[in-house]
Amino acid sequence: MPKCDAEKNQPKLGVFKFTSCDGCQLSLLNLEDDLLALGQALDIAYFPEASSKMNPGPYDLALVEGAITTEEDAHRIRSVREQTKVLVTIGACATSGGIQALRNWADVDSFKQVVYPSPHYIHSLKTSTPISEHARGFRIVGLPHRQRPVVAGHHGPVGWRSASGACRKASVWNARGAEMSV
Repeated sequence: MPKCDAEKNQPKLGVFKFTSCDGCQLSLLNLEDDLLALGQALDIAYFPEASSKMNPGPYDLALVEGAITTEEDAHRIRSVREQTKVLVTIGACATSGGIQALRNWADVDSFKQVVYPSPHYIHSLKTSTPISEHARGFRIVGLPHRQRPVVAGHHGPVGWRSASGACRKASVWNARGAEMSV
């Protein structure tokens, strides 16, 4: 089970990207001042879109965007899940396969022949699938989110609050607003 950063007493966050446009990660970066507060409440250990700091897991919370479109993606999401206490998928790609899922109703090999000058270098799965087909967790559905509904301290579906003991306690709110401790 992941442990909090002993020195800072903060839950450890990882933000991971799979096949996507990066819109959900950009929405997180657009939190502006709230992002600073989030950085004080969490140890943002892995977020390549935001920082060159890429500390390994385990993580208390992983936010995941993107769909699974390659064998490498499928292997990597299983690895992320194994080292994460709470996994939350964000956005349409992660929760439903995204725009990439349009290929699920077409001949992928034909597309590769038309689109790529060297299609033999493209190694993709026949379908684009949501994260939930590969790893269990929570999800926040929809396209890239506005600022507050994704993560903003106690304002959104994912929040962090102090609890007795060494670590802060993660709380995830479901669609009805009921708090679920994790």
